[in-house]
Amino acid sequence: MNFIITLLILILILGLIIAIHEFGHFIAAKKSGVYVDEFSLGMGPVLIKYKPKKSETTYSLRAFPIGGFVAMAEKEDPNNKKIKKERVLENKSFLHKFIVLINGIFFNCLLAILLFFISGLIFGRPVQDPIIKSVSENTPAYFAGLETGDKIIKINNTTVETWDDFVLEVSAKKIKDNYVFTVLKSDGSTKTYDIVPEIKEINGEETRVFGIQIEGATHKKGFTNAIKYAFEGFWDNTITIFKIVGSLFTGEVSVNTLSGPVGIFSLIDSVRSQGLEVLLYLTAYLSINVAVINLVPIPVFDGGRILLLIIEKITKKKCNENVEYIINIIGFALMIILMIYVTYNDIFRLVK
Repeated sequence: MNFIITLLILILILGLIIAIHEFGHFIAAKKSGVYVDEFSLGMGPVLIKYKPKKSETTYSLRAFPIGGFVAMAEKEDPNNKKIKKERVLENKSFLHKFIVLINGIFFNCLLAILLFFISGLIFGRPVQDPIIKSVSENTPAYFAGLETGDKIIKINNTTVETWDDFVLEVSAKKIKDNYVFTVLKSDGSTKTYDIVPEIKEINGEETRVFGIQIEGATHKKGFTNAIKYAFEGFWDNTITIFKIVGSLFTGEVSVNTLSGPVGIFSLIDSVRSQGLEVLLYLTAYLSINVAVINLVPIPVFDGGRILLLIIEKITKKKCNENVEYIINIIGFALMIILMIYVTYNDIFRLVK
């Protein structure tokens, strides 16, 4: 029963994020006058389809609740006379094409902002500064001299402003020999501590142990705080995700830390008992993830298509269709390989 509940929550969360993303593309295409043949949620065989009277668009629900698409007239087809030239995306202005491509990302951002706002209205705006609540005895932090009330402001010369910044530096990035903590003391002075963490193996993974606990979050309620949390939560998490993506490219964060649907299922299963606030936060965070990942300027993602569009605008030349096709095939193949690798790691961690 727990498995089914977690699976339903996973489908609901991913379905919402994907639906919003595709709806962003869909509404922009419609507003731009682009012909849209189908708007689909899910992939694979069609379960339900509906075509309103006097509508050119078929709305469908497909068997596999991962993914979705908007089938629009992107290029002219000499064999299809029913679609007028002015209703083909490639014949639209640069601005219209850009809006159609970017709008899925934009709508994912709007969803995250809305979810943070709803959470702020119901539960209040969580405030969690990286302030040390306690230091365990006989641990690296204890021997180094860290104290209760110290506010961590830098780790290895990287500024720490939020709890997420702290976790990224001491947990997500690759293990370092030592960590230099710069803290703000209660008297207003700053001090640095050189700490060598204890390395423990937990569930088959090496984990750094410093011996500190951070203050829990406090919640500030009210409409103003909800508005503030909507944009603050969106901004802080967006910056964190950009840092993670950047660290993946530099090698500071391992690809092994990435998770796919199986990993997200495991995460939902572990946090769903904590209630609606955590699920709202997770959904908003995943929506920002989808937005940021789609900005990456590589084939398959919206960012890759936007990059080609900008190149065409600058050079005044259309990209060779064969070259574009080959690039997309390579990008798609690499994405499939990455997804298989990530899913394998997720299952391996789950089994262990």
